[in-house]
Amino acid sequence: MTTSRTRATAPAVVLLAGLALAGCSTTTPSETSSGPYDTAAYPVTVSSCGQDFAYDQAPSRVVLGNWRTLETLDALGVGESVTGVVLGPDDQGQAPADLPEGVTVVSPDVIPAREPVIEAAPDLFLSFNEAQLVGQGTLSYDDLAGIGANAYVMGAYCAEPSGNQSIETVYTDITNLGAIYDMPTQAEELNQELQDRVAAAKESLNGSTARVAFLKVVGGKVYAIGGYPASAFTEALGLTNEFSDLPTAFAELNTEQALAMDPDIVFVNYVGDEQAAIADLAAALPGLAAVTENRVYGADENLAQGSGVGIVNALEAIAADVETAGR
Repeated sequence: MTTSRTRATAPAVVLLAGLALAGCSTTTPSETSSGPYDTAAYPVTVSSCGQDFAYDQAPSRVVLGNWRTLETLDALGVGESVTGVVLGPDDQGQAPADLPEGVTVVSPDVIPAREPVIEAAPDLFLSFNEAQLVGQGTLSYDDLAGIGANAYVMGAYCAEPSGNQSIETVYTDITNLGAIYDMPTQAEELNQELQDRVAAAKESLNGSTARVAFLKVVGGKVYAIGGYPASAFTEALGLTNEFSDLPTAFAELNTEQALAMDPDIVFVNYVGDEQAAIADLAAALPGLAAVTENRVYGADENLAQGSGVGIVNALEAIAADVETAGR
């Protein structure tokens, strides 16, 4: 397995809960369809965050930058290739109880040090955010290249954003994984299943164009989320994104923005305790009509952290709440 570098290592990125770093991801797909680990379609080149990575065979020792990405690999039928995981920003160093046998926690820190990852000897590091690969005392692209490992960033959460991502980002990721594993037919079938689920979720809303705002409360401060995956939820469901024109994907809400905001429905991101997050928002914005009229719902951050299938899971939960609010 070889790696082709086409740009400099990404600049440092501050990884904040709820911060979506948008980017781009393209692939040169294999032209033949074959079973798992068949080498007929190789070599294949898949791009991620502006870099090209060449694959001579399917990965067999994969380390996940967020263990929740395993759901997508399982859906493709290649979950057995995962040998290690990095815990997410909200896991508090605790591995999930249902982690498959033989899969170890490589790092309890979301930004992993280089040594444990190198020791795990992956042939692919499947990241959930390019901030994991900035390499300032931690893991870097160069470290991976030094052991012959490739990298791929799920959700196009790249250090150099290229605008809001749509639900197409999910399908692109799965197509790219299908190329990496030489399983294009399985990837196509999974994408069709997910597209059908998204279409059904949109249909359940009966044409609603409700104006929705995605917010997060941290230390009493309110942050607006306009970028991915919020942008994917609103676009795919036909809703109106209150913060579609936000200059960054995630930003603190100033007083002027708070006073001008009048969404039909508010989704407040939370981890663990949904009602506590809703209460925190009510305390921070007590005069917001959506708060006083009980039009605030929780959005579970953990659902979407691994990207891929998890984004569609989160979208269905959003649609269910919008449907409830419209009754």
